[in-house]
Amino acid sequence: MNTTAPRKKQRSLQGGFAKGYLQIAVVLVIVCGAFYFSQAPSPEEVIERQALVMPQRNKEKKAVVSVIKPQVRSHTIKVSTTGTIVVRNPVELVPQVSGRITWVDPNFRRGGMFQAGQKVIQIDATDFELALAQVEAEMQNAKANLRLAQANSEAAIANYALLNPDKEVPPLVAKTPQIEQAKAQVAAAAAKLDIAQLNLSRAEFVLPFSGRVVDSSAEIGQLLNQGQSFGSVYAVDSVEALVPIAPDQLQLIEPAVGRKALINLGDEQYAAEVVRVSPDLDERTRFAQLFLKLDQTSGLLPGAFVEIAINGPEVVDALVLPDAAEQANQSVWLVKEGRLKKWQPNLIARERDGLIAEAFDMASGVVMGAVPGGREGMPVTIAGGEQISVAH
Repeated sequence: MNTTAPRKKQRSLQGGFAKGYLQIAVVLVIVCGAFYFSQAPSPEEVIERQALVMPQRNKEKKAVVSVIKPQVRSHTIKVSTTGTIVVRNPVELVPQVSGRITWVDPNFRRGGMFQAGQKVIQIDATDFELALAQVEAEMQNAKANLRLAQANSEAAIANYALLNPDKEVPPLVAKTPQIEQAKAQVAAAAAKLDIAQLNLSRAEFVLPFSGRVVDSSAEIGQLLNQGQSFGSVYAVDSVEALVPIAPDQLQLIEPAVGRKALINLGDEQYAAEVVRVSPDLDERTRFAQLFLKLDQTSGLLPGAFVEIAINGPEVVDALVLPDAAEQANQSVWLVKEGRLKKWQPNLIARERDGLIAEAFDMASGVVMGAVPGGREGMPVTIAGGEQISVAH
């Protein structure tokens, strides 16, 4: 059998298929190349696109800042703080005599007021009146004994002189000891009389100052015992303001005693003066304490919480900088020749109005608020083209 012919035919078919695939691949390459070049940008577009992505060297953009130029002037340092209205020392109500209460002033109750020397309680005075009468009788008896001793002495001296004209009368003959004894009895009776009169006066309970009643248990019919408390009061002029103050604030107003202050309680204001400073610091807070005397205390009750402004010394050539001007580390930004300049002012105090600093050259002004990315020498533009003058 002849197998050569079929093999040639098979090879011929395989060669035909290979040529077909090759032609198809060439056609695809041509089509893809045509599509690619049809979508490719023109030379002009290439240049334009390259220009878009090329980095451009723009000038640095200037930040816009607001500045102020506070006026240089004298400034009185003020320390603003808080305090409490207190009573210097409350007074215990303690009777000096015992007895039953027969009368009580209607105002002598908790919260009531009284005047200096005003009778507020009457204790039954019968026992004291009887004791006084008894002492007065003893006084009369002592005086009579003295007169009798003096008469006997005069008679004895006269008789002795008749019998012994040239001799000195001896004390025993003159009854000098008897006279001295009678005088001592008179003096003792006088002392008893003073005590009886004092006890009788103490049956009327009075206080030597004007004040207010904190507490009182006095009622008609109540028996008061000598030395036993039945309430407490305080003097009107003992009301004062107690102000805790930090040592650095205290240093600002030294010497503190004699400094004037203003106390605010709601819509009311009260003038005051620093009269004492605590000799040590509070163990818990490490604050000192100021005690302020008030010109008038009407409307101020112990325990009230108040705001206090104390006037300190006057500082010449000072600046008041708003809090918004403060930057990091208590510095400020200045604008000088169109650029930022950091400045560390000499701060004197920090008050509610802002920072009190010694005067310095503000150049074009002090920057208000933070400057994002701010640095020394950074170019800036002043908002509005001019600074704002601020007066305090």
